[in-house]
Amino acid sequence: MWVSRFASEVLLAAALVVAATPGAAMADGDGSAPLSSFSHRMAQGRFFLDAGQARQALAEFEAAALLPDGQSRPEVHQLIARTRYELGEIGGAVEAAKTAAALSDRLEPKFAEFHDFLTSRFGKVLVIGANVEGASEPEPATPLLDPELKRAFVAAKADIATREDGSSSIYLPVGSYRVGAHIVEVVARGVARMDLRPSVGSSGSGVYGERRKEDRRGTKRPVRNTPPKGKRIAPTPPSGAFLIGGGGSGYAQQGSASAAARLLVGAELGALSGGLVVDVSLQAGILRAERFQGGPSAPPAGLFGGRFAVAGALPVGSRLRIGPMLAWSIGVAGAAPDLLPSQYSGPLAYLVQGPEVGLRVAGDLRSRVRPVLAIYGFVTESTPVGAMLTADTRPHLSVGGGLDVGVRVP
Repeated sequence: MWVSRFASEVLLAAALVVAATPGAAMADGDGSAPLSSFSHRMAQGRFFLDAGQARQALAEFEAAALLPDGQSRPEVHQLIARTRYELGEIGGAVEAAKTAAALSDRLEPKFAEFHDFLTSRFGKVLVIGANVEGASEPEPATPLLDPELKRAFVAAKADIATREDGSSSIYLPVGSYRVGAHIVEVVARGVARMDLRPSVGSSGSGVYGERRKEDRRGTKRPVRNTPPKGKRIAPTPPSGAFLIGGGGSGYAQQGSASAAARLLVGAELGALSGGLVVDVSLQAGILRAERFQGGPSAPPAGLFGGRFAVAGALPVGSRLRIGPMLAWSIGVAGAAPDLLPSQYSGPLAYLVQGPEVGLRVAGDLRSRVRPVLAIYGFVTESTPVGAMLTADTRPHLSVGGGLDVGVRVP
């Protein structure tokens, strides 16, 4: 084994000596045409990259990019992007990929996929107070299941630990991060602000964005966290949002099949721990009231009420958040008197309530207006209100499933 290793090292050293020889550096492999400095740098970089020496390869590719021939050649920036990503330097990889895209009329499919991965799965973060005493460590609010994203987060976290006090920029996988008592949302577009100082959010140490220190007289005074001159900090996107949507459902009720429709207008109140969101909505709909027998089928009844839901919001890729949903719907239903037969003397109103269990999907995290879809099953109990006959006081059940589609607007 040591013989083969010694031989490979000898070959590598010999290749470097040959590459450094003026005659060899200026000739193609067949000796027919001279190599330019750019071609020489690129050839050496590829040789180092194939040999598993990414750091040396990066030095050659970056030297080639500074040459006149390399400033307009997208392939050198593509190699820089891939090499930096291999080294765990996500920020440099993103910038190099953007430069390569800007210099290319059309990206080759393989690099186009890599470019989309870098620019949609990672976001820029302004880190403040990384090296102060007692600084917080960012942790994903939900587990990073993708091994590549997890590797990038570990590398970024190690990079944060080496930063000096002040502010600096890094790239993190898109998603929510817990920093002390706060949740910071990292998005693909824009710059998120992540303050790691231990005093941030502490009731005894000033409000968010402030810290306290002792002045010369020994008293404590707040020091405002102002951004460095020339730098603009993008605010963290708000967690609350306006929701509007609706859909239809089918169900069985007392042995009969029926259908319903509803409209939901409400708000997403924000994220809880563990990647959960809370929705509170008003609802209006049309359904069948079982005891209204006005001929061969019951007349439609109006429903007015509310709905409370808790749903998971686990990131899947850069475009979706998916999670289980548990909701409780409650309202009052009743048909218009004109739709009832003249002989009808049964209940005129019902209290309709019950649970919903399903799956909630929120779309495209890179846009402000995001589609939301929910598939659910439900069981509701309809209890007569103000029934005059004892036989009419019995509640009845409806069991079925439905689909809601809507939008979420920050």
